[in-house]
Amino acid sequence: MKRTMLIAGAAGIAGITALAGFAMADMEGRGHGRGHDRGKYWHGMFDRYDANKDGKITQDEIDNNRQAWYAEFDIDKDGKLSLVEFEKLWLKARHRMMVREFQFFDVDGDGSVTILEYKEPLEDLVVERDRNGDNALSREDRPRGDRDDRGKKKWRERVDKQLNNQDDDESDDQQGSGDQQGSDD
Repeated sequence: MKRTMLIAGAAGIAGITALAGFAMADMEGRGHGRGHDRGKYWHGMFDRYDANKDGKITQDEIDNNRQAWYAEFDIDKDGKLSLVEFEKLWLKARHRMMVREFQFFDVDGDGSVTILEYKEPLEDLVVERDRNGDNALSREDRPRGDRDDRGKKKWRERVDKQLNNQDDDESDDQQGSGDQQGSDD
């Protein structure tokens, strides 16, 4: 029973993440959308793996980091990660992404997500993507290699706003104001 609930919970989280990923991928047409660009990917890599902060990542640094994380989450010290142990490792590794996702939804920056903020990214999805006029999405509605721009302007405006707000927040942090949402590591 416990295992079934764990698997169902993990599947639910995966489904929500996939839906959010679909919305983000659709918005930018790049697969990871909103601020998940290569520059931020590399920045995250260096944050995690460049242990001596010399601006270079060696294979030893990667191997040592992976070994340390593995040891941290091998709670029963049996040299293997169970699903429960791996889930904790995975959640730690994805925490930063989750914080960015939360910040995306928290349009007004008040530290909470309202139902309106949560629904907004997909509120016009059917209207914008329903190619056959049946008020539902199906395989028939998928783009046929010609990525059209319906709905992208709205998404781009929101992304630009979010990125500008994020840049403002980062400059505030550098000037000494603290992060009210806690660490994202």
